[in-house]
Amino acid sequence: MLNALLTALFEILFIGPAPDALPAAPLALLFVAVGAAVVWYLAHGAVPVPVGDTTAGRTDAMRRRSARLAVPALRDPDAAGRPRPRAPGTAP
Repeated sequence: MLNALLTALFEILFIGPAPDALPAAPLALLFVAVGAAVVWYLAHGAVPVPVGDTTAGRTDAMRRRSARLAVPALRDPDAAGRPRPRAPGTAP
């Protein structure tokens, strides 16, 4: 089916439509759409869509970045002025 559609499109582009086959406005829209697709292809090239898990590179980068970071200094939990945690159980 795709081959038939492409064949018809190329026939219209290279040979031209029959005089009463397509009105002028849809034909102009077709030329604009095909022209835009060709310009997009020439500008950006044929870039394949990545297949599979693309987050692996980002997660590896985050792991490497966190491995380079300095370890934060832990604060003394028993420092003066800090509230003491309650022991488990019921309050008196």
